[in-house]
Amino acid sequence: MKDYTFYTLVDFIQDDDFRDWVRGESRQEVFWLSFLDRFPDKRDDFLQAERFIRAASVRTDDIGEAEVRKETQQFMNQAMAYRPYRQKKNTPVFQRPRPLWSSLVLAASMLVLVGIGWYFSQDRKPVNYITTSHPATQPLVETYNNTTQPLRVPLDDGSVVWLSPKSRLRYANVFARTTRVVYLSGEATFSVQRRQQPFLVYSGRMITKVLGTRFVVRAFEQDRKMTVQVLSGKVSVYKAESAQIPANKEVKGLVLTPNQAAIFEKSDGNLTKTIVHNPALVTSRQQSPTFKYEETPISQILREIELSYGLPLQFDEQAFSHVKITADLSDASLPQKLDILCKAASSTYEITDGQIIVSRR
Repeated sequence: MKDYTFYTLVDFIQDDDFRDWVRGESRQEVFWLSFLDRFPDKRDDFLQAERFIRAASVRTDDIGEAEVRKETQQFMNQAMAYRPYRQKKNTPVFQRPRPLWSSLVLAASMLVLVGIGWYFSQDRKPVNYITTSHPATQPLVETYNNTTQPLRVPLDDGSVVWLSPKSRLRYANVFARTTRVVYLSGEATFSVQRRQQPFLVYSGRMITKVLGTRFVVRAFEQDRKMTVQVLSGKVSVYKAESAQIPANKEVKGLVLTPNQAAIFEKSDGNLTKTIVHNPALVTSRQQSPTFKYEETPISQILREIELSYGLPLQFDEQAFSHVKITADLSDASLPQKLDILCKAASSTYEITDGQIIVSRR
């Protein structure tokens, strides 16, 4: 059993299983996901090693040899600056470091040199990205998930992206001060840390803008449509063409809340709002109703559904207040609940602009 109490940045980089986990190939997924809960003091070294391994394992875009060597030199400077002991005031300037630390620094040096050799030995063929009207203003790192499982990609601001298989994400090692921008081709689930700087996801002609929330973007090049599904918080979705107009201070787009989704049709550029396929409860179990009813007005049940799923629900309150039902809807999905209620009240429902409209026949 390894002793992680004294693990350093170099130890993480040299750990075979840790490297496999960063690349999405480890069988110890649960262990590494919960590692920082047990060793919170290792957070800085853990995250820095994760970024270093990921950057060394993926192709980069528009980063030349000078840039790579600059990043390498910065890493080595940090490694040399960190010592596991305090130097005494009267220690000579040219005193040799302790043998153990010398070995670690040497190992890090060898690892970096091997990484540089591998980087420049690769076939640097250009990669076809989703077309975007927003060119990057700084060098970007690219991560491509060639595994069969979602790949965890940590970002500079503490946000985390779960990149789906056969998906590609481009992002800056360090975000700009004004905005946080990433480029997605494929599908990913975003868990964005709340900051004052907006977080923008460019996926072809569709832009998703948030401050901090959880959402899913699907934008494969071969698909006829792109979608955004909101899991929590609030998301703005708009077309890239709208953002190009300088005088357009208020961009026309859609504002999505939990359980709502946006669909962008590539053929005609149409952007519409709807709801997700299987909405989830937005309230906690303690706050949610039991969905077990005995001679309860359907109007009351519909209001409880509206609050529990966070979706706007439009209906004639007076028309449904006289219809009562006895039923157990606790195990039913939202569509099933609505089907049962509409059947009992001789009514129908439809989804329009991200809201549910229930009408009497």
